[in-house]
Amino acid sequence: MNFALNDRVTLKKFLGEINPPHKVKTQDNYWKLIGEMGSIVKLENQSKMPKHPNGPRVLIKFDSNVNDFGLSCHNEIENSLWIFISDLK
Repeated sequence: MNFALNDRVTLKKFLGEINPPHKVKTQDNYWKLIGEMGSIVKLENQSKMPKHPNGPRVLIKFDSNVNDFGLSCHNEIENSLWIFISDLK
């Protein structure tokens, strides 16, 4: 699936899974965001990040406040996370 800047997307899974591993830290349980919507604000090729072996990623700015979920979020844009495009719809 191809995505472009400003596309509206929904997180359908995280790291290819719908459930977190059993021993995930609370601040790393990004699976809590499944079903949340956001917009693509940056493509992987617009960053200095190397290509990931598991596939291309995009930076999603979520409509929800990621910190309200108790999650770590330290990207250059508030409430944004790099997400594999295979985890989006």
